[in-house]
Amino acid sequence: MSSLFKEIDSQASSLGEISLRRRRIPAFGDRDIYEVKLGEEFLMSSMFVDAEEALSTLGLAQVQGENLSVVVGG
Repeated sequence: MSSLFKEIDSQASSLGEISLRRRRIPAFGDRDIYEVKLGEEFLMSSMFVDAEEALSTLGLAQVQGENLSVVVGG
């Protein structure tokens, strides 16, 4: 695999093959983009995080405190 794409790991599951991949896209500043796929469907990407940020905002709005943080994973 080229330095622009690497399948880090993949495993069979009862729903199909799940894989973790890393891509680099020169047009986007050559940053690492991590993706989780189930078969041919994308489950998560570090390139598109709007849904995860919105989910964390909703969750944090339900609790009180200072310097709170949340992790959203799929």
